[in-house]
Amino acid sequence: MNPKDYYEVYWSDQGYDPHGGMSQGLRHLLGTLLKTGWKCLDAGCGDGRTAGVWLRDHGCEYVGVDISDNALRSALALGLDVRKVDDLASLPFADDSFDAVVCLEVFEHLFQPQLATAEILRVLRPGGLLVATVPNSAYWRRRVDLALLGRWNPLGDNLAVEQPWRDPHIRFFNTGSFARMFTLVGFKPVCVGGHGGSLLREIPWIGKHLWRGTSSRPYRLIEQLFPSLLAYRLHAVAVKPATP
Repeated sequence: MNPKDYYEVYWSDQGYDPHGGMSQGLRHLLGTLLKTGWKCLDAGCGDGRTAGVWLRDHGCEYVGVDISDNALRSALALGLDVRKVDDLASLPFADDSFDAVVCLEVFEHLFQPQLATAEILRVLRPGGLLVATVPNSAYWRRRVDLALLGRWNPLGDNLAVEQPWRDPHIRFFNTGSFARMFTLVGFKPVCVGGHGGSLLREIPWIGKHLWRGTSSRPYRLIEQLFPSLLAYRLHAVAVKPATP
């Protein structure tokens, strides 16, 4: 099955059919970094709910791209400007077209994420920002699962633990490897942090019932100091150099 066919099923009733949403950590990150009036590309936009609606409603000039027709139909129904692409490593935009690119929960799905990263660099203006997120493979709960339970959770869908061999996540990042990917294709500076971690949510059986979508303030403060261990998701802010 080629990637296009795979993600048509993925974004359907027969597949995982994820419905995006913006976490508090991501909302704070984008609200801090992006400015009204900026032209923003949402690379791997999915159904547009992860960032598209928020970016449009906060005054950005929004364009989203994705491989899945099913996902794009959902985004179009929200009134978003979205377009079909066959590969994020080949974008239909001129050099220096965007002030910012967001690429959220996408790189872990790509066979060659470094090629998509280089293409994003090309379409950003000098001084433009890339904001990207991926699951943190070294999150403390993943470490406990492996060390104590011998269990690997690739975090791709609701069958990730039971059937990890068919999970849609095929690339895995920690803070160091995530930063190196951007640095090696030419971004500078690159800052990697994290968000979304919790102690309460990870308590077996009862955590999911007590979790209210955000961790405590003390946890968030410590998470900023030790994202490699405590962050559920990693975020990178990478800048296209103003001069070659």
